[in-house]
Amino acid sequence: MKFKNLNVLVYGLSMSGEWASRLLINKRANVFLYDDNFEILKTKTIKNCFMLNSLNENLIEQFDLIIVSPSIPLDNEFLVKANERNITIMSELEFASMFCKNYVAITGTNGKTTTTELVTDILNKKYKAVACGNIGYPLSRAVLEKKNYIKVIEVSSFMLEHANKFSPHVATILNISPDHLIRHKTMENYTALKKSIFKNLKSNDYAVINLDDNIHLTSDTLKITYSQKHTADVYLKDGAIYLHEHKIANINELKLTGKHNISNIMCAICFGYIYKVRPELIRQAILSYTPEHFRIENVGVINQIKFINDSKSTNIASTLASVESTKGAIIILLGGSNKMLNFDELFNKLSKRVKFVILYGEIAENLEKANNNKFDYSTCVDLKEAFNIATTHALAGDTILLSPATASYDQYSNYIERGKHFNELVMNYETECAKK
Repeated sequence: MKFKNLNVLVYGLSMSGEWASRLLINKRANVFLYDDNFEILKTKTIKNCFMLNSLNENLIEQFDLIIVSPSIPLDNEFLVKANERNITIMSELEFASMFCKNYVAITGTNGKTTTTELVTDILNKKYKAVACGNIGYPLSRAVLEKKNYIKVIEVSSFMLEHANKFSPHVATILNISPDHLIRHKTMENYTALKKSIFKNLKSNDYAVINLDDNIHLTSDTLKITYSQKHTADVYLKDGAIYLHEHKIANINELKLTGKHNISNIMCAICFGYIYKVRPELIRQAILSYTPEHFRIENVGVINQIKFINDSKSTNIASTLASVESTKGAIIILLGGSNKMLNFDELFNKLSKRVKFVILYGEIAENLEKANNNKFDYSTCVDLKEAFNIATTHALAGDTILLSPATASYDQYSNYIERGKHFNELVMNYETECAKK
């Protein structure tokens, strides 16, 4: 597709929209920018673009192409009108991928960022690779700044909504569990979007398959498998991870903890195998990997009470995995904004090592109903109050775990802001304890 002189609307000026605009200018398109929040437009300094104060039905008809932000849902009125007029709508993911010679894609409900970073570290042992996409470094930016790098793309379900021709060389779905149901309406829709990452793989491309998550692939493409339970290309044996006959690492050597992270590591090893990275170099990358902030992050120990920040857990499966990987008695902080999740599953599967549950935020009442007195609990308004209640209940040897099981948007702009607030509360608590 040639973009020179095309009239292109970039709808939504998040980071991906901003960098899609820059890439379009590089391709000599006529670029028009619009965001539902006009204040955002005022903050942008993208040269050679036309800023639009508003959109309407007549204006939509003037565009040859619309590149849409992941934040804008399918039923947006302007996208509906564009579809009625057969105007091409494309995600930044699909647009930028047109200018990539070598790229791989990683999706799933949980573990995307960890696995994307691990794969990038492994590939960097032999090539030049860059982590991009949903990880906070848009693919359009990587195309402009890292031209000859292998693009390791973290892909969200939102990004796949307008990615009809997206065709990575290697793709994987780590796992699928309920999430984003306000946006996608049903689990069937959500699952179909995730599985669409495989739909354009060719016969010489690879699908990396997690045999433990019952994700099946019917297309005619190459397959590499991993499993903690079954025979696979990457597997567990005697407390160690193996790639065929090569022992990669013992479980007790890993900085990452929990069964979910073992699966993430196994998946990353598969990518290294596909790209012919030597087993000893794969091992080096895995053992040197440092976990991301706010994902089962050990904040510290104060008065023999351990504090773990898992603000990135924004769904039920992620929180259950976090609890599983945390040893000893747990006081857990749950709460945030409503994602239309069914929390009965959470409390039915929650470990009995959880001695007390603190529920806060917009969904506190929903959580209270789902708990139905299965666990001792308290409800409160916000994270600060939840933290204070936790410290009054905690005894030596306990762990206070922030693992909210939902999004942060009722009180924070994102999980990072929530995570930083938790760490500040821990630091303030340590200062107060030191005064006593």
